[in-house]
Amino acid sequence: MSQTAKLPAYRQNKLRTLREIVSGISNWPTAVALRLFRSRPGLRLLEFRNGLNVICRRDTRDWDVIHELFFAGSYGRAMRHLESLPGEPIVLDLGGNIGLFSLLAASTNKLAKIAAFEPGPPNYRLFETNRLINPALTDRIELRRCAVGGIARTMAWAFDEKNPGGSSLFSGKGPTFPVEIVPFREVVSSFSEPIALVKMDIEGAEYEILANTPPEIWERVRALSLELHDDPERKVSQDDFLSRLQSYGFHLETESVCSYFLSRPANPGSEAVA
Repeated sequence: MSQTAKLPAYRQNKLRTLREIVSGISNWPTAVALRLFRSRPGLRLLEFRNGLNVICRRDTRDWDVIHELFFAGSYGRAMRHLESLPGEPIVLDLGGNIGLFSLLAASTNKLAKIAAFEPGPPNYRLFETNRLINPALTDRIELRRCAVGGIARTMAWAFDEKNPGGSSLFSGKGPTFPVEIVPFREVVSSFSEPIALVKMDIEGAEYEILANTPPEIWERVRALSLELHDDPERKVSQDDFLSRLQSYGFHLETESVCSYFLSRPANPGSEAVA
């Protein structure tokens, strides 16, 4: 038995994470410090060996999101779908946070065009910075400061200072900012081409999108990478939510707890094939 195998599981996980950091990030001591000294405020630049640059907040869960996307394989199914697409596929990033998904998508498919939506000023500013410090990708990522929902209106968006990615229109936790909400159906209709991929991580607003988006709009979406939360109004279950999307012709794949990839068959009519 190797010495590593003899270590407790939590220590093995720490060693594995350290190896991932060293192999993936050129200024890896900065990343290690992010994990060791989380309570210290400030911004830190991470320089990835694949060429991406990411600025994150030191005293938040930004690092956890970075690890999930760049090391743990979150959105792996979405990226495999995206990298194989021809032409200039359109990607919608709903719930852009600090831009990690958009950067990953733009680097995965060199011709993809990303329209990202992030309503909260603290996240939006950092997303815009991350967009600009990756000049090879900047022109293919369009960032819009608004939320995407089911009905056009203005709402209060609450900023979770420790977990910015969990900031929400529904939690009421933390300082609030008035934000504009644009309907999903209008976003999709604004593009002449079909939408190749929608990433949706919007802390419960997915339910009002489902309730207010007609089937003909969903028909223009080829694939959906979904982080599914509980219904803020507690009217629709997660199972019913997924069943509704499947009734619109999507095939469902479960990636992890509350993470799903839904896609349409490549060939029309193949839905009926067992």
